[in-house]
Amino acid sequence: MSSALAIAGVTQLLRDLLNDGLVDHDVASVVNTNVPVHALPPDQMLAQEEDNGPALNIFLYHTDVNNAWANQCLPTRNSNGERVNNTPLPLDLFYIVSAYGTADLHNDVLLGYAMQILHEHPGFTRAEIQTALNPSPAIAAGLPPLLQALADTGLADQAEAIRIAPHTMSVSEKSALWSALQSQYRQSALYRVSTVLIQAESPTSNALPVLTIGADNTGPDVFPSLTPTFPQLNRFIPPALQSSARLGDTLDTEGFGLEGVNPRFTFTHISQSITRTVNADAGGAARAHSVTIPNTAAAWAAGSYSVAFSAEVGGSTQDSNALPIQIAPVMNLPPTSVVRNGTSVVVTLNVAPHFFPGQQATLWLGAEGAVAESVTVATATLVFVFGPLAAGAYTARLRVDGVDSWFIIKDRPPIAPDFVPRAPIYDPTQVITVP
Repeated sequence: MSSALAIAGVTQLLRDLLNDGLVDHDVASVVNTNVPVHALPPDQMLAQEEDNGPALNIFLYHTDVNNAWANQCLPTRNSNGERVNNTPLPLDLFYIVSAYGTADLHNDVLLGYAMQILHEHPGFTRAEIQTALNPSPAIAAGLPPLLQALADTGLADQAEAIRIAPHTMSVSEKSALWSALQSQYRQSALYRVSTVLIQAESPTSNALPVLTIGADNTGPDVFPSLTPTFPQLNRFIPPALQSSARLGDTLDTEGFGLEGVNPRFTFTHISQSITRTVNADAGGAARAHSVTIPNTAAAWAAGSYSVAFSAEVGGSTQDSNALPIQIAPVMNLPPTSVVRNGTSVVVTLNVAPHFFPGQQATLWLGAEGAVAESVTVATATLVFVFGPLAAGAYTARLRVDGVDSWFIIKDRPPIAPDFVPRAPIYDPTQVITVP
């Protein structure tokens, strides 16, 4: 991997490449003077343009993390903050190569040669990097200290090769770039150099490998048990093959570890401030219990509940997980009244359990629905105003907080003697007649 000097090393490689290319193509005879290659901010190049003649400049204007390498590296430190890996910093370098000159066509000539040189040299081999950044001692002795330090970049030894490719940018983006550089625009070309891998050489900690696990390398001693150490509910079984229960119905439960003193179930409504604790029915066991929902309409609300099991075991209370269950609304039919009011039909009916403020109720007569009028206190009476409805008998269903009343009979006994299953039917008792 490379050191922190790698960025400067890449810039110097590009300078040497362009400088050698200009010499090889004898550009000095074309512009009638030697052409130096600088690595300065563009605003500093303007200050020496008139005094020093034509020149090329290569400037690093942007760096970006290479995503391909960044997603393959291990973290640098573990959860304890210890350094476990010298994660490389993968960088893509973006350069702007610009030409400077005061004579006619000098800028065009210099930029053309620079683009040709970089086009014909799309990367650096390890030998080229080694020669450019770590020359022979006789040559290195005459270099400035900064260039001598570039011998320690490590670019020639990194795993990824250094590649040069043109970088496209729209005219508006290039204009914004030159505005950010606070310099006058010059003919220029953009290039992307990838990938530079900068990696520290700090010491890391690495635990010795595990040679054996357990006595005689047999692994840890494990004594599994299928019996949980706390009560666990697996499912509720509503009556009559329905997806919900009604007040007065009995729910069967299945689970594990449901033994203990004073077994009970706690029902918590998910949207109303209603929590009710109901004792389990007698005859329960560790794997199954039953619970009968009290038929007290004023104390309950239709909708979805979260239900958990509790019991005393060894002098402490053991609580189970919670499972969802739905309590369905029940319509007292026939309705209190069904009245035509002009083009509307007003249906007033009593429901159980009570309907609370903030709940939402919808009554369907066939395919037509109406929303219940809002209430300010808990009530058993709901009023629905329908649009024009033809006279006739309609299958009725009430939905409160997303839970439907029972309007389908699902547990029809099979047909003897072959016990052929029977299809469900609409409940003939769940009908409202509109005069």
